[in-house]
Amino acid sequence: MKSSYQSKNDHLSESPIIGNHSAPKYNNNHSTRGHSHRIFQRRDNLFSAGDYFEGIYILRSGSAKAFITSRNGEEHITKFFYPGDMLGLDGFDANMHTQSVRFLETSSVCLITTSQVQRLMVTDQNFRAAILQSMSHNLACDSAMMMCLSTCSSEQKVARFLMDLSISFSERGLSAGEFILSMTRTDIANYLGMAIETVSRIFSSFQERHIIAVQQRILSIIDFAALNACVSIDVCAKTAATNSSSKKPILTMN
Repeated sequence: MKSSYQSKNDHLSESPIIGNHSAPKYNNNHSTRGHSHRIFQRRDNLFSAGDYFEGIYILRSGSAKAFITSRNGEEHITKFFYPGDMLGLDGFDANMHTQSVRFLETSSVCLITTSQVQRLMVTDQNFRAAILQSMSHNLACDSAMMMCLSTCSSEQKVARFLMDLSISFSERGLSAGEFILSMTRTDIANYLGMAIETVSRIFSSFQERHIIAVQQRILSIIDFAALNACVSIDVCAKTAATNSSSKKPILTMN
């Protein structure tokens, strides 16, 4: 498999395990035409907690992570984003962002300002349906993740994470079985509330059992059934095959 582009820099001494993939195509003849299309580099922040809420962003290419910083300066990752995802929904509550978003690789976004969102919610039925479905999907996924974090074993958490990635890539018309990752194992461990040594050990175990294969930054799922069997809670995993009939809406600018 060949990716549309790859990150040019490694994460210093960390071992990156996820990169870029082809983004959905966007048209520029929407009512938001002429609005802000911005390109960011790896480690750039889109916004930080406490920043004024300008609107929502559609990730056109690349990937990003959202995180909350504790009082002692530790970052806690809450979500990863891929092309078609909406960023910045947390700002609707108090016109201020409660989380920070940082890019994992060279990425591009399109801004839809708050005034445009309000207008489109009234005038554009397709936009209204897409944004409401996306918000509902995010709530369902967040609930499933909270359940998994509180009840799953370490191996089940990693298996669920990989299954979710597979489904996410499949929903975007990409390979469900082989993908390049842009976050590091440290990021994965942070997101899952685990030690990096535990994540590395589980990856090694999956490889030894021929469930996955990892070559540099490319991860391949060899045995979907075995990986899915590692997840004991149904809400934590759905195979890409059974999920293909009900894809998550990808918000596009058309």
